[in-house]
Amino acid sequence: MTSQSTTRASSTLTDWMDRDNEINRWLRPNVPRVASDRLVQLMKLRREQMERRLEALRVRGRVPRIVLYARTVNGQSPDRSLAAAREFAERMGWQSGDQTFTDCRSLATPEDRYGWLQIKQHVTSGYADGVVALTRAAISPQLDEYETELNWFAGHSGGFIALVHAENVVPQ
Repeated sequence: MTSQSTTRASSTLTDWMDRDNEINRWLRPNVPRVASDRLVQLMKLRREQMERRLEALRVRGRVPRIVLYARTVNGQSPDRSLAAAREFAERMGWQSGDQTFTDCRSLATPEDRYGWLQIKQHVTSGYADGVVALTRAAISPQLDEYETELNWFAGHSGGFIALVHAENVVPQ
């Protein structure tokens, strides 16, 4: 299992491969291209949003304030998921306090989940800068819904979503 790294430079074309691909697309527009995996695109979007917000907080000299989020199954407490999220936040040097939110896994869409709506209220109100969850599936297993949530966080006070296991990692 690999965790995400936040040490990348935050620019549109971040490395030589991106620049090379952009030049090839420009020089050879008629060559068929293989579209990148949508999950990878969403991972890149989430990481860029997170890095922008973290940089803005660093410039202000402020430690990111985050809340923890997990989903429950059959009413069982998600202690292990929350502990992993808390450990990740501590490793990153973020302030988490005791702000944890949970929702039942049976509630399908994010709009139906009371805990998730509370997190969004905390971000909107300025009580939190972001949320840490174990995996993307905790937010939504549906890619369209996940992208909607990413866009919501980016558009509201520059909030961010951080994941213990990045989108391209499948925890065992």
